[in-house]
Amino acid sequence: MKYLILIPDGMADRRIDRIKGTPLEVSEHPNMDQIAREGACGIAKTIPDGFEAGSDVANLTILGIDVKKYYTGRGPIEALSKGIEAKAVFRCNLVKVSDDVLLDYSGGRISDDEARDAIRELNKQKKWEFIKFYAGKSYRNLMTVDLEIEEVKTFAPHDIQGKKISEHLPKGEKTAELLKEIMFWSKGVLESIECRANMVWLWGGGKMPNFPKIKMRGAMITEVDLLKGIARGLGLDFVEVEGVTGYIDTNYRGLVRATLRSLEKYDLVILHTEGIDEVSHEGDVEKKIEAIEVYDEKVVGKILDNLEENVRIMLIPDHATPIELKTHSSDPVPFAIHGVKRDDVKRFDEFSCAKGRFGFVEGIKLMEILLS
Repeated sequence: MKYLILIPDGMADRRIDRIKGTPLEVSEHPNMDQIAREGACGIAKTIPDGFEAGSDVANLTILGIDVKKYYTGRGPIEALSKGIEAKAVFRCNLVKVSDDVLLDYSGGRISDDEARDAIRELNKQKKWEFIKFYAGKSYRNLMTVDLEIEEVKTFAPHDIQGKKISEHLPKGEKTAELLKEIMFWSKGVLESIECRANMVWLWGGGKMPNFPKIKMRGAMITEVDLLKGIARGLGLDFVEVEGVTGYIDTNYRGLVRATLRSLEKYDLVILHTEGIDEVSHEGDVEKKIEAIEVYDEKVVGKILDNLEENVRIMLIPDHATPIELKTHSSDPVPFAIHGVKRDDVKRFDEFSCAKGRFGFVEGIKLMEILLS
C-alpha cells in the first residue's frame, strides 16, 4: 500500500451569509466529493491548544509531530529548506506600510527578482555584523541572528493587514528592541531603491529544531519553503517543480505530474498547494470558490484519473482561512480518506465531513488513522 496526502492550504472556511454556506459548500468539486463518497470522513483539530493557527503547526500536526515538544518557530523551519544554520532565524516578510498601517503583507505581490534585489541591498547596507538576510520566494524571506535570543512575541503580517503596526510590533526585552530597530531601519533602505515593498516585517523566530524522522520512504511536493523545511526536518525528500508560484496561477500540471511520478518511487507522497490560502487572505469569496473548483479539476481530478489502485488518499486542508477574517483560524477542518471502509458522507465540506464515521479527531492521530 502507498499513501498520498493532499493538503490544499487554507481551503476550510466558515459559513458566509451572502453565499449561504462556506466556499466548499457552494462550489462544485466532484472529484473531492468522490474521495469523500468512496471513503470515510471526519473533522480534525490541526491547531493544538495554545498555538497560533499557522501552516507550520498545522502541517506538522497532520504529519504526526507533537509541536508541544518539537516546535521552535516558523523561521527556523524555513531555514532548514535552505540548509541555513544559525543560533536563531526569523521569517522576514517584505511588506508595504503607510501611516502606521500595514497595507499589504506581500509587498504588493513583489516578484522574486525584485525581492532578491531588496535582500541584496539590505545585506549591503546592514550595520549589524550578527544578522544576515536570505532571499526566498517573493515576499517570503529570512533573517538569521547569530546571538542567543530571549523569548519574544511577534505577529504574523497576514494576521494584521489593515491594522496599525505600532500595536503589533515585537514585544519583549532586548531581542524585541533589536527587531524593531531593524524593521524601522529597513524602511530607509527599501525606499532608497524604490522597492515596491517599503519595510521588512520580522516574525516567527526561534532556535533550530530537531524533529523526529518519519519512518517511511517519503517525498514532499510543495511551492513554499516552509513545507520544504518540514520535509527536510522529517527526513523526507523534496521534489522540485518548475513554474510554481504559490498562487492560483501556479503550474498545477507540473505538480500533478511530479505527484504521480513520485508515487512510483516512494511509499508516502505529500502534495501541498498554497494558492487557495492566498486568495483567502485577500478576502475574495468569488475567487476562493473559483480556486477550489480549479484545484478540484486540475489537481484532484487529474490525480484520480491516473492513480494506481494500491494508493490510499487523505484529503485535508491544513487549517481554515475564513474569508471574513482574511487570516488563519483554529477551526477544525474536514478530512476524507479514500481506500478505507465507506461511510454515508457524499460531499466534501466542513459540515458534511463532520457526520462521517471518524467524527472529531485530534490532528496528531491522523497519520495513525491513515496508516492503520
